[in-house]
Formats: sequence, structure tokens, C-alpha cells
Amino acid sequence: MFGAPNETAYDLRFRVLQIPVRVHPLFWLISLMLSGQWNARGGEDLVPAAVWVACVFVSILVHELGHGLSSRLLGHEPSGIVLYSMGGYCLVPLDQQRPWQRIVVLLCGPGAGFLLLALVLGLAGVAYHVNPVDAVAGIGIGPGDWFAARMQLPQSPSVVRAFVDLIWINFAWGLVNLLPIWPLDGGRIAEVVLGLFNRAAASRWAHVVGLLTAGLLAIWRASQEDYFMAVWFGLFGLINYRMLQSHYDTFRAGDGEWWRS
Repeated sequence: MFGAPNETAYDLRFRVLQIPVRVHPLFWLISLMLSGQWNARGGEDLVPAAVWVACVFVSILVHELGHGLSSRLLGHEPSGIVLYSMGGYCLVPLDQQRPWQRIVVLLCGPGAGFLLLALVLGLAGVAYHVNPVDAVAGIGIGPGDWFAARMQLPQSPSVVRAFVDLIWINFAWGLVNLLPIWPLDGGRIAEVVLGLFNRAAASRWAHVVGLLTAGLLAIWRASQEDYFMAVWFGLFGLINYRMLQSHYDTFRAGDGEWWRS
């Protein structure tokens, strides 16, 4: 999401569909922290935490494969996938692609996550007759009956936990990733679209949109006492502010024009 981090001796490496994959150690740590399950009560919470980390791993890998495989289909071979800290990064030559190709590749990341969500819901429906509307109610969305869906699933806490986690990650995170906040996919898509009108100013405009969007969402989540998401959106607002400051510093140094940088 932010660019590939430096390699370490503790990276996990493998290949999927001939695409090299590297998992940075921070990926496991941040995923575990996000689980909300790691606390001082001992081993009773290790299983749901492990289930969450596994679901995050699979979901983000599928997301990045969506970028990589779509780029390959368009004639631009990805050079690798990196999973780290707050997400992942697929190394594709976006600078060699036409604007419409960039948009397709960027959309195929969250699109792959939505396909994984549909697969999970479809398998639950075929195998256990779970109504998708009832299943999505498990993450607090829609008018469905989560209790009815829960009764249809295997009576295994780990299976139920994985089911809910996969729905949450691929639905909620997929939607958030489409917001026009750089460097999320939605923010990068906004940059490509803005470039169709003014290529020179597209980056600056995209960061302005990202700063305003992230800032408003941070204020809204804080007003709802969702302080984690408020801080999360605030972080993205800060990233966009820093990028705008970089543009301005370039202008002041005389290496470019503020309205074109």
C-alpha cells in the first residue's frame, strides 16, 4: 500500500501462480494487534487471534493477487507481492500502463476480495443453507438474522470466527479501500482520473481530496466514539498532508511550479 519495505532475514517467501510473495515480519505483528484478541488473559484468546491473522493473510494475499493477475492479463507482468504492516503491495509497472489499464488493475484488488466474499457466502449457502443476508448481519450490516445463520453453521467457534472475519475483512475493508484517500486503491484511482483533466496537477489534487476525505471521516468516527477508526483515518490524513507539504517544498526550492507539481 505504501511501497515495498526493506527485506529482512525473517521474511517469509513463496510463490503463487509464478508471482513471488514476501511477507514482512511486521505483517504478522500488526495483524495480531488488530485482532483485539491479544491480551493478558492467557491462552484462551490465542485461537481466535490466530484465526483472525490467518483470515487477514488470505484476504490481503487474494487482494494483491487481484492486482497482479489483472496486470498480467493486460500484458504487464508483476514482479512480486509484499505483505507488511498495514496491508500489502503488488509490484506492477503502473507507469507503463494506459490510464484505463491502471484503473482496471487498481479495481481488481478490492474486486478480488469481493469475489472471495461471494465464494465464502456461496459455499456456506450450498453446504449449510446459510442465507447471505443473514450471514452479513453477523458484522452488523443489513436486516438479516445472524442468529439464524449461526445455527446453520458448524458448531465450532473457530469456524464461526473465520466465517465472520472473512466477511468483515473482504466487505468492510474492501469498501474502505475504495475511498478516495491516497494511497488506498480509491485514492490512486482518483489520481488517475484527475490526471485525465490535468496530468501535471493530478498528484496534488489527489492528496487534497485524500486529506479532506480522511479528515472528515476521522471527525465523524470520533463523534461516534470509534476512536480507533478516527486515529486510522487521521493517519491517512497526515500522510496526504505530508505529501502536499512535499509538493510545496519542491515549489519553494525552485524545482517546479506549485500549481503544476
